[in-house]
Order: sequence, then structure tokens, then C-alpha cells
Amino acid sequence: MPAITLPEVRERLDTDNKGTWDTLLEPRDIALVQGRIVSPRLYRYEYPQGLAPTLWATGQLCQLLGIPTAYYRRCSSSLQDTQANHWLEHLTQEQAHEKTAKTGKGGRSERWLLRARGETLRGVLTERYTRLDHLELFEALSPALARDYEVDWFALTDESFHLRLHDARLFREALPGDRLMAGVHIANSEVGKRAVTVDALVYRVVCTNGLIRKVGGESLLHQRHLFLSRPEFRLTVQQAVRDAFVQSAAYLERLAASVAHPLPNVERTIHKLALDWGLTKATEEAVKEAMLLERPSQHETLYGLINGLTSVARGMAPDERYALETQAGQLLETHTGKAGKGEDGGATSQRAGYFGGVATIATIASSRNAEAQSEMASPGQVSLFAL
Repeated sequence: MPAITLPEVRERLDTDNKGTWDTLLEPRDIALVQGRIVSPRLYRYEYPQGLAPTLWATGQLCQLLGIPTAYYRRCSSSLQDTQANHWLEHLTQEQAHEKTAKTGKGGRSERWLLRARGETLRGVLTERYTRLDHLELFEALSPALARDYEVDWFALTDESFHLRLHDARLFREALPGDRLMAGVHIANSEVGKRAVTVDALVYRVVCTNGLIRKVGGESLLHQRHLFLSRPEFRLTVQQAVRDAFVQSAAYLERLAASVAHPLPNVERTIHKLALDWGLTKATEEAVKEAMLLERPSQHETLYGLINGLTSVARGMAPDERYALETQAGQLLETHTGKAGKGEDGGATSQRAGYFGGVATIATIASSRNAEAQSEMASPGQVSLFAL
């Protein structure tokens, strides 16, 4: 049984959403007092004492004011207030001059979107940011979530949301007793840390490792929070989830084939990856140790290395885990040949000669996708913009 079910995920998101609120304020209406954001306009929200920013919100505030974040965090509380208030005043004057130069008269400056939970300021964004919260995302993709999908990972932090599902009917035995399953990884942020993404996933049952597949180097869906047509988005995110299972089904064979892909000098390969990817020495050593927990036949194979990387990723913070699993997926692409978005389909059924269950992976995934296609109109394109 999964540790958490989809209805329980929905309940967790609903609980997390309680107590959240937003407001739009001009920088000239904001000041810092003892590290808290204060404004006369916050009185109507019953927070006259102001808002305490999270580390993430502090970093966003520094970015908007042009203050080096590392420097700001080393300052005393009183100096932080002085620095922030100085640059808030400077920004207000600068915006006023720009407005006058463009229009010949004054007017409203660009406002900031403050996202809060109770007295905690969780994000500081520009008013161009389009809100797409976790609960809304979950409701949008729900029609594409079959009842037999299982949750194998769910993470919810102040900054991001990750949901990982697999279909137990879509599997491949890489080695005896070592089953791989097709899945999907969905992620989002409510405070500007990341876009909405949908990716194909390979889930390894024996250790719950996950491998992210970027198709043609891209997520199947990458919707940024600056422009959003919600009707189109709902259709597009549902189709991306369905496509993810088809893409993942094709990828199972590649990962399974890597058990026979030797690596002549494993330590040198891991060290080079650590340098190229910016991994710490501790992470590099952890990957080596994780590889030794694999079967002896996989201590010097691509399969062993990929599972060493994804095993270490499981102990990381959610966004860092996603990043390392994505790099591991790109490593597999590099060593087994790159695939474009037009791959899979019929090719999958030709390669998948010995899958378990009552039907092959390709048959199940493709038929589910075809059924879904018949139930929906063409989703069109959702415009993608930077965060």
C-alpha cells in the first residue's frame, strides 16, 4: 500500500492552503522594522505588527532591491532595516522619475505581490506574477489521474510541491526481482521558485529511486507563472500527464539495458560528474557508497551509477532531489542515444518484448492515451513565459 493516497494528497493541500492570503502593495508603502515588513495597509488584514519573511522571501526582497542576499543576511537586524529602507526609498524615487519621463506625469508605480500565511511572508513577487496554487493545479490534473495510479513520493515545503505517481501495470524487470515502473512527476511553486512542470518518470520498486526523463531536453509541460489561460492549461496539463506515461514506458527499456553498459573507470567517472554538476565532495563519496550497495555485477555499470545517483538524491531537499534525478536521466540519455518528442509510439511495442502483466507496456500506455484523447478537444498551446 502507498504511504499516502491521492485523496490524502488533496486533503494535505487543502490544509496547507488554509490561512494563506495575498496583497498588492507599492514599494513606497512598505518599510522594514525589526526585520518585519510593515505597512499601514496591512492593518486591514489585522497584521499591524507586520510580516516576518521566510528565508526565501528575504532573498526575493533583496533581489528586487538589488541588495546582495549573502551580505544582507550577515548584517545585524538594525542594519538590515537600514539597508532595506534606504533602497526602498531609492526604488520609489527611481520609479517615480521613470513614470514622469514616460508619461509626463506621475502615477501608480509597479506594485509587489506579497504572499503570506498568517503573519509569515512567504513570497515577494511583482504584480506580473500569475498565481497558480498547488490545490488549483491538483484539481486541474485530477481528470487525468487514474484510480489505479499510486503515489510513491509527495513533498510539500514552504517553497515547492512535488507529486510522483506510478502505474503498477506498466513495468519491466531490469534484473530478476528488480522491477521498474512507468510514472509521472508533477511539480510547482506558489512563491516563484519554479514553474509548473510535468515529467516522465521511471520508478524503481526495490529502493523507491526515481529517474526523471527530459524528452528532447525539456519537460513535457513547463508552464511559467506570468501568463496563464486556465481553460487551456487544464487541458494541457492533463495531456502532459498522459504523455508522461507513454514516454516513461519507452524509457524503461533504456534503463534496463544499462545493466549491460560497463563503465571502465567508475571513480574517475563519478569525480568528473561531480565537477561538471557542482556536487559536493560528500555527495560524490555518497554516490560511491550507494553503488556498492547494488548487486556486485552492477558495481561498474551505467545502471549501478544511475541508481547510486538517484539513491543519494532521495536524501536531498525536494528541489535538489529533482535536479539530481534529472541529471541522472540526462546521463542515461547521453550514454544510450538521445530521443526526440516524436519517439516512442510503435517503436515501444517493438522493443518491449517481455513485459509482465496481461498486456505490454506500450499497449497499455498507448491505449490509455488514445482513450484520453477521444475524451478531450485539442488543448492548443499554452503560452510560456519566464518566472
